[in-house]
Amino acid sequence: TIHFQSPRGTKTAFCFNAPIRNIKTNNIVDLKFCHNGQTSTFIGSEAKLQMTDKIQMLNEFGRCDITLEGNIFKKTNKAIFYAADMGSIEVRPSLNGFVLIFDYPTVPRSPRIRLYLDRSFESIRSNNRFFSVMRERFVPFITVSCIGVMDEHEKIVNPCELRIEKSNDREHILTFHATQAAQCRIAIEVSMQETKLFQDTTVESKSPLMNNVFGGVAFLGTSAMFGEQLLYSRLQALNIPQVQGKKIIKTVLHIPRLGYNEAAIAVNTIAARFCSFGSNWENKIPVRDTVAISTQSNGYYHLDMTRLLGNFEKKSESFVIRGITTSQPVIIPTGDSFYAPQILEVQYQ
Repeated sequence: TIHFQSPRGTKTAFCFNAPIRNIKTNNIVDLKFCHNGQTSTFIGSEAKLQMTDKIQMLNEFGRCDITLEGNIFKKTNKAIFYAADMGSIEVRPSLNGFVLIFDYPTVPRSPRIRLYLDRSFESIRSNNRFFSVMRERFVPFITVSCIGVMDEHEKIVNPCELRIEKSNDREHILTFHATQAAQCRIAIEVSMQETKLFQDTTVESKSPLMNNVFGGVAFLGTSAMFGEQLLYSRLQALNIPQVQGKKIIKTVLHIPRLGYNEAAIAVNTIAARFCSFGSNWENKIPVRDTVAISTQSNGYYHLDMTRLLGNFEKKSESFVIRGITTSQPVIIPTGDSFYAPQILEVQYQ
């Protein structure tokens, strides 16, 4: 959270869905690598990333080693580049992990990564969008999530999906596929779990029993792969104690637009509190009143949530985000994205 004081006596808090400060130092995460000889390091909000011939992620709960199919040929502060067979791989830091961009411009490929865990964990949650190693029943140790197929302008133009092969309790091979073979620039993110401001999940008509609780991207509206998709969300108000008991003047939710479709999105109330771990299309809670329709600027959707989030006395508040038009999907990050976090702006006294 970042706070600003206005001359009129009000304060504004910008609350990022994923933590932007390091848990130990309270410093804002600097999205840059530090290079020292053959070793490159990055410190996220909680996780530490070390890179030599492999990527090592660790925090107080354990370590995960990730190997890529290629060799490092270039390093900058913002990215590390691998030369791979018929293409390249780019590694960029995110708020508590990293983003991988597999670029195979000439031949359609299905890139893969190997994950080696330092111990056996409680369980695995997964589908064809995400893979989460769970350290507690509802808390992941590490998550691999599909971002999508990107074009040269880094806009998402199609979904991608993953397939999982388990070698043993500690080793897993993840393979990624573009949903259209002609497009081969695939982006994924790998992150360790941190406390989130919003808990959410997409639900979709083409996979009516799927729960996508740790998937990082939503394709709202109608698409060939998902059918109709909605994003059910719940604010965890106790995660921003700074505004508890304050007079709330205005709240605005800012969500990055990841694709080209500029159609508006809407926020609706729902009939009851939803469970992010148990919700799917078949048991989804009915949608009720529209409380906000988005405006846009600087690559973000802006949703005035004051009517719904006019006070922070409740422990949580549930709602749904939906696409208004159905000709093509609107692509946004979910609350599980460390790559492009949602931001809640709260003006208060």
